[in-house]
Amino acid sequence: MSLLKSIYRLKRLDSLIKKEATGTAEEFAEKIGISRSMLMINLDEMREMGALIKFCPIRKTYYYAEEFNLLIGNMVRIKGGNNIGIDTSPLQGLNHNLIKDINHYQLQ
Repeated sequence: MSLLKSIYRLKRLDSLIKKEATGTAEEFAEKIGISRSMLMINLDEMREMGALIKFCPIRKTYYYAEEFNLLIGNMVRIKGGNNIGIDTSPLQGLNHNLIKDINHYQLQ
């Protein structure tokens, strides 16, 4: 999967969790267009970034148990070429496994 698709998916997951409009795991996965097992992997990745994600069986939704802001760097054109990279300078000092090495990627 491309880096841009991964970023878009994380933003979509974050948006639905913030709205508390996910539904069950199966419904959430369907809304995102992925399998339930891939959803669980993505939720675990977000938890590794510090998100405290829980599920409420009464409301049938995932939610953040603590305030969480998904921070992803800005898209920038790399100087001297047509490649696009991600500027993670605003994220310096944060321990986010999914984005810590992102400056090393060039999207094609």
